Amino acid sequence: MVTMHVVELESCTVTFVDEDIVHTHFKDNHMVEVSDVQAMFDAIEAERKGRRALLMVSVGSGTTMSNDARAYASAPASSRFIAADAIIVRDFGHQLAANVFVRHHKPGRPIQMFPDRDSALAWLQEHRHLVG
Repeated sequence: MVTMHVVELESCTVTFVDEDIVHTHFKDNHMVEVSDVQAMFDAIEAERKGRRALLMVSVGSGTTMSNDARAYASAPASSRFIAADAIIVRDFGHQLAANVFVRHHKPGRPIQMFPDRDSALAWLQEHRHLVG
């Protein structure tokens, strides 16, 4: 198992949980924009040297994503960085926003919402075969 490595970015913390799983937590009271998503992808790409990751995403209180950021995060090019997404939803409002991401933007990779970190991690473990 690889030692956990953490990258602090302006809008989020990117934690490399193990050799395949990355946890991005967007900080409280932040409007996530395309540049924030790109910074996250850049951090993942630099650390993983081009290997795709299984991404667990959590969002702080008062934080949301712009429509442009959601579109960018789910665009076909984003699958170059991410093999599958597990989104931890913290409340009903966040669940509605995550539903928009999943159903409207339709990322071309497995994506699922979870009530907690443990169930998200368990689901990601089942998708290790997607990382190449």
